[in-house]
Amino acid sequence: MTLYELCAECRNWHLRSVVRGRFTVSGGALGEVSGAQTGQYIRIVGSVFNDGVYKYPVTKDLTDETFDGAVWLLGIPDDFVALLNDINAWETANADAVKNATAEVLSGPYTSESFAGYTYTKKTGFGDVATSWRDPRLGFASRLNVWRKANHAV
Repeated sequence: MTLYELCAECRNWHLRSVVRGRFTVSGGALGEVSGAQTGQYIRIVGSVFNDGVYKYPVTKDLTDETFDGAVWLLGIPDDFVALLNDINAWETANADAVKNATAEVLSGPYTSESFAGYTYTKKTGFGDVATSWRDPRLGFASRLNVWRKANHAV
């Protein structure tokens, strides 16, 4: 999961201010953004190729372009980034278990059938296996709820 995806999940970009205008990406680097500080997270909006969340200054890996759009200056807390790291660590550590549990449940086309007095029900759950970081037993969702917003407008 990326920082962009986690911000979108909770509808909270930790927005501090917005800089609108014409921006240039050259040699994979974003030009100067007024008010952005070194190490600050920014969100590029309105680009053809580079929309996303990055750490400023962005000096490589962008696609060259000039665009009219916005750069959001964000104030993403360390605890939020730590939550992202914890989710990614869980997903990495449990990738095989999730894959195996999913294959077991999906191995047949029916969850239940009944005919002539005979009833068959196939296992439809994953039992004790958490198959997503969203599983409430893992606690990620409750940690993320602290950061959730009902909506955002800019």
